[in-house]
Amino acid sequence: MSTVIDVKEYIPDKYSEFNIRRFKVGKIRIEKPTKVLDAKTISLRVFQNYEKEFDVKIFESSIYVQQNTIERILNENDNKAVANHFKFRRWMKEYNFAVTTTLQFNPIREYSLKKVQRYLRYVYEYSNPFVFAPNIKIEKYKKFGKKNVKVTTADLKDYIQFVDEIVEFLDKRNSKPIFVPISLRFGINDLVRLINHYLQQEYKCLWIDFEGTPVSETRIARLRVIFDEVEEKEELENTVVYATNIRREIISNIADPKSPASDVLTSLIGANVIGTNREPRRPQEAKKEKEIDRRDLLKHKARLFDPQTYYYFKVLDYIGEEERRSTLLRKDVNTIENAKRLGLEFDLQANFFLDNGTIKDYVSSKPMLNEYKNGELLSTLFPQQVSLKEWY
Repeated sequence: MSTVIDVKEYIPDKYSEFNIRRFKVGKIRIEKPTKVLDAKTISLRVFQNYEKEFDVKIFESSIYVQQNTIERILNENDNKAVANHFKFRRWMKEYNFAVTTTLQFNPIREYSLKKVQRYLRYVYEYSNPFVFAPNIKIEKYKKFGKKNVKVTTADLKDYIQFVDEIVEFLDKRNSKPIFVPISLRFGINDLVRLINHYLQQEYKCLWIDFEGTPVSETRIARLRVIFDEVEEKEELENTVVYATNIRREIISNIADPKSPASDVLTSLIGANVIGTNREPRRPQEAKKEKEIDRRDLLKHKARLFDPQTYYYFKVLDYIGEEERRSTLLRKDVNTIENAKRLGLEFDLQANFFLDNGTIKDYVSSKPMLNEYKNGELLSTLFPQQVSLKEWY
């Protein structure tokens, strides 16, 4: 069973979920929290300018998959068209490539599991050195009259059945570690049942799909429950965590020049590999975007991560030099520049942690964490350890 990675060393932080897990898969050697590059937004020319900035080079193509998407790809006979679907370019072949898919339907109750498996043959071939079982979006909005109503797509039973069947399918004649999905849309009781099933099956490569949501108090609580269960089973040091589809900012307002960062916090909640960003798309938001001038929207979304404060600042307010400012307004440059800044910040987090035995003092100095909700998020990331004496 290729659902376990041999972790050579595990060093946990005693005040948070931050940790160092050291392991090797294929050509990848992970020594600290590692940032992944977004395959969708990158070009060879831009990558060449930044290549030296990344010790570990992993590209990720994160795809939301509809039934008609699978039909289209299964009917496709043009190799280039298939590669384009996965945002794979020929020059990426010498690097590492991750394909993460989130199904917008329940293949146990609708459509065809066999067709999903056939589609995953492509996913498997484009994935290197590890492969991801798809996540299912367990709830979505459907239009009833003039209202958008949230409906359940898949319950826990269907979810588990699907993951088990896909892992069995992917594991045939396989040498790649298989990551299994965890949807943070499940409630705590379902997450406890899910993680205990995974541990029984010896699934220890966990893929946390944020599905375009930010790091928040609720999601931290759910993740902490998951890790509590793993620790109780004495499997924490054998588990590897990949988190992706994280909303870049906790909240973002077009009128505000700065917004609190979300993605940089992913290492603090237990992730060893930090994947791509994804912004939420809801029907009402899509309509609003059309009403906003495209140039204003570009200026709003073109922000830069500031490692000193943990805020994202608008490029036009943050960068004074006009040519540099113009370059950073481009989405491909902006995305990889922020990936570089996050990667460097994860390095600083790891180095401080290894030198001091904790990361708490380092992160507590960041203004955003002290200012956002008057420090509530900081308190959630680093819960107080209360001794019995303090109760009396």
